[in-house]
Amino acid sequence: MRRRSSSGPMWGRSCASTGSRRGRLPGRRRLTGSSSRMCHQRESREARMSDRSYARVLVLLPFRSRQAALFDYHVPPELLAHIQPGVLVVVPFRHRELAGVIIERVTAPAVPETKPIRRVLDPQPLLTPALLDLARWMARETLTPLQTCVRTMIPAGLRPRDDQLLTPQQEALPDGLPETAEVLYRLLLERGPLRTEQVAQAAALRGHDWRRALVYLRKQELVAVTPILKLPKLRPQTADMVSLAKSSAHWEAGLEKLRLLEIYEGVLRFLAEEEEPVDVSVVYAETGAERTHLKMLEKRGLVTFAQREVVRDPVAELIYTPLQAPELLPDQQVVWEQVARLLEPGPRPPAPVLLLGVTGSGKTELYLRATERVLAQGRQALILVPEISLTPQTVRRFALRFPGKVGVWHSGLRHGERFDTWRRVRSGELSVLVGARSALFAPFPDLGLIVLDEEEDSSYKQGRRPFYHARETAEALAKRTNALLILGSATPTLEAYAHAQAGRYRLLEMPRRILGHARRLDDWRRKLRLPALRYAPAEEGSAAWSIALPPVQIVDMRAELQAGNRSIFSRALQTAVDAALARGEQTILFLNRRGTATYVFCRDCGWVAMCPQCDIPLTFHAGTRALVCHRCNARTSSAARCPACGSAHVRHFGLGTSGLEARVAERWPRARLLRWDRDIASSHAAHAQLMGRFVRGEADIVVGTQMIARGLDLPGVTVVGVISADTALNLPDFRAAERTFQLLTQVAGRAGRGLLGGHAVVQTYHPDHYAIRCAATHDYQGFAAQELAARQRLGYPPLMRMARLVYQHPSDRRAQAQAEALARTLRRALAEAELPPSDLIGPAPAFMARVRGRYRWQLLLRHLDPAAFLRPLTIPAGWRVDIDPV
Repeated sequence: MRRRSSSGPMWGRSCASTGSRRGRLPGRRRLTGSSSRMCHQRESREARMSDRSYARVLVLLPFRSRQAALFDYHVPPELLAHIQPGVLVVVPFRHRELAGVIIERVTAPAVPETKPIRRVLDPQPLLTPALLDLARWMARETLTPLQTCVRTMIPAGLRPRDDQLLTPQQEALPDGLPETAEVLYRLLLERGPLRTEQVAQAAALRGHDWRRALVYLRKQELVAVTPILKLPKLRPQTADMVSLAKSSAHWEAGLEKLRLLEIYEGVLRFLAEEEEPVDVSVVYAETGAERTHLKMLEKRGLVTFAQREVVRDPVAELIYTPLQAPELLPDQQVVWEQVARLLEPGPRPPAPVLLLGVTGSGKTELYLRATERVLAQGRQALILVPEISLTPQTVRRFALRFPGKVGVWHSGLRHGERFDTWRRVRSGELSVLVGARSALFAPFPDLGLIVLDEEEDSSYKQGRRPFYHARETAEALAKRTNALLILGSATPTLEAYAHAQAGRYRLLEMPRRILGHARRLDDWRRKLRLPALRYAPAEEGSAAWSIALPPVQIVDMRAELQAGNRSIFSRALQTAVDAALARGEQTILFLNRRGTATYVFCRDCGWVAMCPQCDIPLTFHAGTRALVCHRCNARTSSAARCPACGSAHVRHFGLGTSGLEARVAERWPRARLLRWDRDIASSHAAHAQLMGRFVRGEADIVVGTQMIARGLDLPGVTVVGVISADTALNLPDFRAAERTFQLLTQVAGRAGRGLLGGHAVVQTYHPDHYAIRCAATHDYQGFAAQELAARQRLGYPPLMRMARLVYQHPSDRRAQAQAEALARTLRRALAEAELPPSDLIGPAPAFMARVRGRYRWQLLLRHLDPAAFLRPLTIPAGWRVDIDPV
């Protein structure tokens, strides 16, 4: 292992190694010709090695490596107390410094010469032993280098970043530079050496290909590029606090003697009324004083300053009143008793639970009770939700039950909020964390419960390396922490259901929807001025009341057309919405497609507006009058005339949520509309705002995509309309029927969750398809039986597992040649393993054959354990391997 060293910046209060000898590079040795001298050197080296302590470090390489970047370093004596697994350090590597994570202490290094660890960035472990072991599991199961898995586990704000420093080599601007190169060089001369991150943010280079210009300047030896390690700047946030230094009797007696101005007296009297130190900003606001006044009082010994950490907590802004746990239904009680037994401490981790409960069956209450039991044991709980839109509602429910103990984790947090939440989890201050899939890597001291709600959601799968799925990763983490894993869903994936059927998971069912509890329902009835409750108790003597699942009406849109209705709204849906509006109730209209028109084409020559970088049509957005690629986000203006033939007969076809919103406004002009899709709600705050508006009754009709289909509890909604149930049904994907069933069941479940009841109207051109029929009757078991039989005939998951291998290149021929070469290698391996060649599908162009200017070819491998099959094979660089793609 070759290692050279360089100096670099320090991070905060890092522990630094000083005066340590640098290990020499192994390799060629100068022969002295003296065997006795060589023997003496060997003995000296062995003695030095016996006196040293060593650690194996996973170096977080800035470039891709096929192997785990594990290297041995010796530990300087002054750092020895801080070296333990999971600690983040800085180590010399070749000509630079890089960040690394201590994997383990070793008694003897694997090489004769070692270098010293330079600095410890944080004496507390960044990763727990369970997370380090989980990273090894992820690397093995996803065929990803270990350093990539560990880097994924470190939050962005805490992760050291590799950068380059650009330094101009001449003091004057050279003549004859290309335009962009001249702009870049002028920027470096004006502002001095800059990091590439700073260059990318420079306004002068906006719209310029500065990277190509940098390549040119390097070739001309006009710019020197130095690798640097940029360490995180995140720190705990503090506030200045001020308090009285003396009792009120002391300073009141000396007021005349000190001849204090009125402003000083006002400050002292204000502080005398406060028992605790006060934030200086509050003192300024209440008294009109300034910092100079406080410093003068400090100089006279009347006040003292102190600093206190201010926790950046997004949950603290919410105000909650703690709630008591409600009474359980008999169905819930049976399930809870089994879950409670699994939560009892034992020598081995309990089997995961698949909680199959219909929409509104009270799964969240069981999550809350399980969390309460775990917290009573002194352990922590992790609650995973798939969509950012579900986070506010879930956080609110948990914070009501466990005030002051709940944190939140998702992509919408600011770096400071993420940093403080992460530290509070690590210290054990937060007992419950609600978040998206990356919350799996929070450093819990003693994790006792993992809940994965809405288990069927595809967003639990990571879309870049490492391609992990939160379900399997949560299961692996639960085994390593002796925690209980609960997978909750009304429509679980067939993989999870098959695991339950095979005994790998424990299946628990909740078949009845809960309306609420009698006292609360009666309060609602009075507010809504209903004559009487229309529902009966779930069981005799029970305080909880249940309700049937909402009826679903299937509308054959072919029959609508034959009857002369050319509208996108069926007659049944129009009648339902009219009635809901007349009663002052709310409606959801669902269409899982964004935009105004899904494609634009010329009726004269057949030209279609396509993305120049991706082989997919551009979507028209009326709000911005732009054509947008929903794959690479490329944008262009919409032309009134065809660019191919000049015809004015350019038409917009298809329908997205923006277009649906316009149609709804035409049909129901008096209704208050709200659109809820990723174009409108791209942030956590926007989701929370839309949710608040709809819950407060500020909209009569909401038009949305799948963001509103899952998990949201909207008691005012009585009508749900599915504009097209066929959107996903005809995709070239063996999971198309499963996804259609899940989406329809979930969106229909948004109706009838309150006293007003409700129903759903599903519009389709395939009314007899079993996915649509089973969704209309809320029959999960019936759908699963038919779909599993079809999968078994075709050899698809969950009966077999799959791996998807994708290669992309600017040249279509090159991509095809690479795919064919790897296919030959895989077929030989299948033959050696005596497996049928039909287990390899392809090579073939991917579903989206060209994305961002690169052609994509793929291979699909069917195998009981595709990772184990592929692990010993040499897969060329450039291939993207996704085990169990979704």
